This record gives sequence, structure tokens and C-alpha cells, in this order.
Amino acid sequence: MMMTQVVGTKEQTIVVGLGEMKVTKDPSSILTCLGLGSCIGVSAYDPVAKVGGMAHIVLPSSEGRNVKRSAKYADMAISMLFEAMAEEGAHKVRTVIKLVGGAELSTAPGMDNAFKIGERNQEMVKLNLVKEGANWVAEDLGGNHGRTVRMYANSGRVVVSAAGFETKEL
Repeated sequence: MMMTQVVGTKEQTIVVGLGEMKVTKDPSSILTCLGLGSCIGVSAYDPVAKVGGMAHIVLPSSEGRNVKRSAKYADMAISMLFEAMAEEGAHKVRTVIKLVGGAELSTAPGMDNAFKIGERNQEMVKLNLVKEGANWVAEDLGGNHGRTVRMYANSGRVVVSAAGFETKEL
């Protein structure tokens, strides 16, 4: 766990694991998705209510699966994230959304990337954001490299890092 000093309090890294969603009002929290490949980390922040949330989406659709509600699937996670944030006082219309991940890492020789999970995750996340009437303001999607995304709950700042690439803020 990384710890650094912030205005008299310690920052606390909260890992959002595969298929998880977490929401916080604690300004010392850093919501983090580690090693995103084809998965997508959706960060959302309401700057007025100072509520941050992050979903770690693994697959595009729950269709054909016996699942009630799970943040694992893009077709469920987006609405779940907005609902959980609303319970903490956030409003969707003020929410700043940033998307990270959706890479294609599983290409095997001769397979021509048959499953395209990263691409399908991107499409389904964006489709469900549009269905919710929400817009994203920044993205770092696609490619063939993994990423880690961190959202600082004190400001909504989103930082993306990847091995061999410069760390950048979205």
C-alpha cells in the first residue's frame, strides 16, 4: 500500500478488484484498478458532493448468464455505479467520468484476436453511459498494453500508468 502525506492525513489506496465497484466520500482515498488489460476502469466523480466511484468491468454483457446484479458486466455496472454514488449524495448530471483500459492482450499466433473482449467492453461501456444520459470527458482505451488507473477522491484527479509509458493525468 502506497502512503504519502496529504494535508495532515494519510492517503489510503483502495483496490477495486475484478468485477468490483467502490464508492467513497473519504478525501484520503485513492480508488485504484491495477493491471487493466481488456477490463475497463470507469472512474466517476461528483465535484460538488465530493463523491468518487470506480467500477472494474471485466466483460461486456451478462446476457445468457444466471446473474442478478454484478459490476463484473458493463451492461450492469454503469447503472450500479450511479445508484451507489447517488446514495452518497452524487448527481449524475455533475459527474465527471473517465475511462481506462479495453486493451487487446490475448492475441495468440494465428488467432487474429478472435474474442476482441477489450473492444467489446469499450462499446458496451459507452453504450450504457449513453443509455444513462451520461458523458465521459476523457479516455485512455485500446492498444495492446495493460494500465493501472488511480482516482484521487479529494479532487477527482485520474492518473494512468503503464509499464514502458509515461504516467499521465486524464
